[in-house]
This record gives sequence, C-alpha cells and structure tokens, in this order.
Amino acid sequence: MKRKTMNPMDILQKQGALLALAVLTAAAMIRFPVFRQTGNILNILRQNSMIGIIAVAMTLVILTGGIDLSVGAVTALSSVLAASLSGTNSPILILLLPIAAGTLLGFCNGLVVTKMSVAPFISSLGMMMIARGIALVITSGNSVPMAEVSKGWITAMAEASLLGVPVFILLFALVAAAGVYLTRKTRFGRDIYAVGGNEDAARMMGIQPGRVKIAVYALSGFAASLSGVLLASRLGSGQPVTCEGWEMDAIAAVAIGGTKLSGGRGAVPGTVFGVLILAVIKNMINLQGSLNSWWQSIITGTLLLAVILTQVFGERKGA
Repeated sequence: MKRKTMNPMDILQKQGALLALAVLTAAAMIRFPVFRQTGNILNILRQNSMIGIIAVAMTLVILTGGIDLSVGAVTALSSVLAASLSGTNSPILILLLPIAAGTLLGFCNGLVVTKMSVAPFISSLGMMMIARGIALVITSGNSVPMAEVSKGWITAMAEASLLGVPVFILLFALVAAAGVYLTRKTRFGRDIYAVGGNEDAARMMGIQPGRVKIAVYALSGFAASLSGVLLASRLGSGQPVTCEGWEMDAIAAVAIGGTKLSGGRGAVPGTVFGVLILAVIKNMINLQGSLNSWWQSIITGTLLLAVILTQVFGERKGA
C-alpha cells in the first residue's frame, strides 16, 4: 500500500505554529541570554496565562464558525465585580459571582446569535459595548481597589505556586487540557467540529447547532470572567478600562495556531502554541529595549495575515 506523502503546504498548515514557536524560542535564547532564565520563562507564562485561558475558549467559538469580540470587556467587568465585592470577604461572592455573571453574558450572546439569527460579529460587538458600559457605570470610570479586609488573600492568589509553578500557569494548563479533552474525546467536541464544518449536514445528523453554539459562547464568557478574577487578584483592583484589545490577541492566537476562521478545522494545542508565539514576541521586544511595544501589533498583524493567506491558498489548491 502506497503511503500518502504530505506536501510542504500541508506541513505548514498543521505544524506551522509549532515550527514558528521553536524558531522564535531558539532565536530568543541566542539573542538574549536572560531569556533562558527560569524566572523569565515563568514570568512569560504567568503574564500570558489569562489571554491563554480566553484563547482556548475562543477556539471553541471559532470552530463553530463564530467569533466573540466581548471577551476583553467581560474580563474587565469581572475584575470590577470582584473588586466591588471584596468588602464582603466572602470567597463565594468575590470569586464565583463575577464568573457567573460573565458566563451569563456569554450565554445571552449565544442566544442572540442562535435564536435571533444575528451575525456573531454584531452580537458580540453589542455585548462588548454592554459589558464595558456596565463596568464604567459601576465605577464611574475609576479603578476599584480591593477592600483591606480581603485584599491579602485575594492578591496572594496571584503569587501562589505549587511545586514551584505559579497557580496562574497551572490554571492555564488545566483549561488547555480540558479543551483538548473536550474537543478530542467527547461527543460535544465532535458536534463542535460538525457544526463548524457544515451546519446543515450537522442538523441532518441529529445535532442541534443552536445548543452547541450557545454552549461555546457560554464557555467563552466563563473563560473571560475567570481571567477577570485572576486579573483583579494580580492588580489588587478592578479596572473598567483595561483589557482593551484582548479579544484581538485571543483571536490572533487562535488563527496563528492553525484554526480555520470560517470554522470546522483546528485544535486547542495549536492555540496554545499561538499564545506562546505572541508571548515570546512580546518578551523579545521588551528585552530588546530599543523597540517600541507597538511593534508587537505590527508583527502580530503580519503573522495573522500570513496565516490567513496560507489557509486561503491551501483551500484553493485543494479545490
């Protein structure tokens, strides 16, 4: 039996993110000796763990052919809610209520997309404005410091570690592992790919696309609000105007990781590689010192366009 050989384009599409990460990491290690230090590597992972958590959930949304522009605003709102509730000194209220609120917003976003047939871009854009507006109304545009009665144990979460590994990194790894298991080992994961690949065909197979989409948007809201609580823990306050552009970073990480933006193809590990690629680029710019941080946007945009063009070229070649 003749074995099927993969052409360079197939390899680039399937393993391009891993290859790019390996090249960038090698270049960073050679150019910046400090990059190799354990403390720097842990700091990179900790700083980007919140974007990573959001990006994993964004992968599920994009796999269904959708998009969620509200995640940055939901993250900011959750940080504000956590800080506003810190005076209660109740872990249940401080940690769970913001996450519940974010999940509810994601659920509502999914309802608008499915039940009202509103385009995901428009629905999530509206939800982004609503979430940001609520955060601004609650705070009058000002940051909300953590109450002294609970600030100690809340901010301690940001510095906590297990066996030398920061809790933020462990949470990112746990969310990524859950995403891999969900997409590869469960019926729900297969339904996600089916809906993104061909919604009409999925419906004929007995799948209910509406339920799948509502679920992934709710998970996106959950991930964003979890990141908001972590952000509040790290900053020691709630910031209503922070996290602007986080949705673009998450989407870029998903696309750079090889997930098809029209849905149906992609994987969580690729998204993790995409997050790490953007993280290494940002760290290299910081270590260089002479480059403005705005260069990160230019490089990220260039990578994103290159990935999209690669996807389009691959589709035309396969047609």
